[in-house]
Amino acid sequence: VESGQLLCFDEFQVTDIGDAMILKKLLETLFESGTSVVFTSNRPPRDLYLNGLNRHLFMPCIKMLETTTNVIHLDHDTDYRALK
Repeated sequence: VESGQLLCFDEFQVTDIGDAMILKKLLETLFESGTSVVFTSNRPPRDLYLNGLNRHLFMPCIKMLETTTNVIHLDHDTDYRALK
């Protein structure tokens, strides 16, 4: 990244409405500042905080993730974590 601003969230998930609201503001600020953000997750943005209390308050953040980022689905038959 040219400006050197890169942040990576590994195993990104949202499980609490308080965290969801904090993340919403954090991501808005990061995107507005031009920071490049990389996420890894076991679920697509549309499934974040799925069935969560007051999820509708987090939906604008999900929409922002879907429109601001490139979602790349990596699918493989082998779960390397299970290999010994």
